[in-house]
Amino acid sequence: MNYVVHFCKNPNCNNSWIDLDKTNAKSRPPQWKYCMECCKKYGYINPDKPPISKKKREQLEKARSKIEKRR
Repeated sequence: MNYVVHFCKNPNCNNSWIDLDKTNAKSRPPQWKYCMECCKKYGYINPDKPPISKKKREQLEKARSKIEKRR
């Protein structure tokens, strides 16, 4: 298992921690989770896996449509 430094998603928070690397981070540390302090303070809940960006969704939809056309 790989670990990486995470930065809190809250822009007003400067916390960082070491956690599992679920995004295969190469150059930039992930910033898709909230720190434990923000979760307790604001009631945030961290997702189990990173969210899919709009661009990634569009790419997946195009790939699926191409596969369906080939059938």
